[in-house]
Amino acid sequence: KQTAVVERRKGEVETKLQGAEPALVAVKEMVSQSIAGLVTLRPLPNYLDALPIKMFEYMQAGLPVIASDFPYWRTLVEDQGIGVCVNPEDPKAIASAIQRFANDPALAREMGERGRKLVTEKYNWEQEAIVLGELYQRLSA
Repeated sequence: KQTAVVERRKGEVETKLQGAEPALVAVKEMVSQSIAGLVTLRPLPNYLDALPIKMFEYMQAGLPVIASDFPYWRTLVEDQGIGVCVNPEDPKAIASAIQRFANDPALAREMGERGRKLVTEKYNWEQEAIVLGELYQRLSA
């Protein structure tokens, strides 16, 4: 099974195909060198009330999140203190958020750890299974 891993070299994006195990190692290395996780989707109807898996993957990795400033997302990202929300169509706002975390690694670590704790305690498949089971119980009663 092949997995695509993207590497940046001299401003160009190049895709390399690697086996699954080397790809996982490469992804872990990229994440360990990352400042923050970007979830800057455009404000389309399908995205406004969705919670992308990658947001939770960034949280699990201990990265602060830079997310689109959608009301639903703001309740998770800013209200929980795991990152910042920006206008996803404003490159300067996105760059400013990245720079903020680059200039304040302590803040990035604090928000990243807060996100990791939330995924461990609340936003995970085990907790969702409980919620789903309770829903099924109510529906079958």
